[in-house]
Amino acid sequence: MDGRSGRKPRALTRQLTWSIIGIIVLFALIGSVLSFVGGYREASRLQDHHLHDIGVLVNSGKLVPATPTVMWPDEHDAGMSLIISRVSPGGAGTSTDVPLPRLETLADGFQNVDFDGKRWRVNVQTLQGGDRLVVAERSTIRDEIAHDGSLRTLVPMLALTPLLLIVIVLIVRGALAPVRRLAATVDGQDEVTLDSLSEAGIPKELLPFIRSINRLISRLKDAMAQQRRFIADAAHELRSPLAALTLQAESLTVATDPEDARTRLMALQVAVHRTARLVEQLLALARSQHAAAPARSLVSLHKLATDAIQDAVNVANAKNVDLGLKQVDDLQVDLDASAVTIALRNLVDNAVRYVPEGGKVDVAVVNREGFLVCSVKDSGQGVPDDQLVRITERFYRVPGTASSGSGLGLSIVSEIARRNGGRLVLENASDGFHATYYHLL
Repeated sequence: MDGRSGRKPRALTRQLTWSIIGIIVLFALIGSVLSFVGGYREASRLQDHHLHDIGVLVNSGKLVPATPTVMWPDEHDAGMSLIISRVSPGGAGTSTDVPLPRLETLADGFQNVDFDGKRWRVNVQTLQGGDRLVVAERSTIRDEIAHDGSLRTLVPMLALTPLLLIVIVLIVRGALAPVRRLAATVDGQDEVTLDSLSEAGIPKELLPFIRSINRLISRLKDAMAQQRRFIADAAHELRSPLAALTLQAESLTVATDPEDARTRLMALQVAVHRTARLVEQLLALARSQHAAAPARSLVSLHKLATDAIQDAVNVANAKNVDLGLKQVDDLQVDLDASAVTIALRNLVDNAVRYVPEGGKVDVAVVNREGFLVCSVKDSGQGVPDDQLVRITERFYRVPGTASSGSGLGLSIVSEIARRNGGRLVLENASDGFHATYYHLL
């Protein structure tokens, strides 16, 4: 057993909702990290610019510290937060009170310096007069400023994410609402109220699916209507022969003379045979209309043709009809033997029944250009041209026809041709009536 058949079906709404939420949360996290890192770096860059600008102001003389070394204490602890120290060439270097390495050990430019367990961001410049200037800021102060600035860029995004998720859930549910309405509509239908689904308000992406369902509903309606017509027609056609059988059986019970009883019994046997033939054709028509996938097998064309002739030989002998094979390909073909047998047998039976007494019926079965061609030609008078289009209708018989029949033979062949991708060609000719069945191989 397929293990997947026992799995509980997944809700499309839940699947879409959680998929979109997962993607948004993932991208929100990635965006938050990138925003935080970018904001942190931008804040650090701005602070480096401040340190550089201080050096520029001092170098230009626009900012003159009162003493060679100026220090700003940290508001949160006893340490220093900002230091500006200027040292002349040949001087003693930075003061020992400055919590930094000696200036001569530092190169010009920005650098991170660790001293006494604290990290500093240091900008060293050589001024125009040859003095060297160091502007240093505690890294912890810088980090706090950069961290706070980055968080302020994240707060709106993080605050709006839950609201965005709620909006997504509502949008997904609203977008799939037409599907739920369609499901309710379909569940409310039965064989009496089977109607096509409305396309009003349906998203464009679902229209092909809805139209496919509507085509399926149309086919179901046609099949159900065809089934109802078949049942009604079959009941109508069986009513008369069954009534005749009843009357003949009753007349047989009151017969006193042996010869009269024998005559009535023979008439009853003929009626039984005719009714059995009608039932057989009804069953064949039902199978041709509702057949499953064809079962293909290798079949001898010669055997197909001889079997069809053999089934009709008794009726042919009774009417003195010359029934025989005109042409048959002696080979085996892979096809649906049941369908071809029924079609060919009905064509031969139809020709033998309707050809005048002493007439001729020729049968040919050949393989031609991808089709199995079953041709049955009789020497009868044919069918009026205005009746050709109707003789494949069920239970239809040409007016004025004297021969017995149910009007189902050609209808069965036509239905088999339709289901197997073939065709039935009926035509009048100078030498009689021709019926040709093409079966797609």
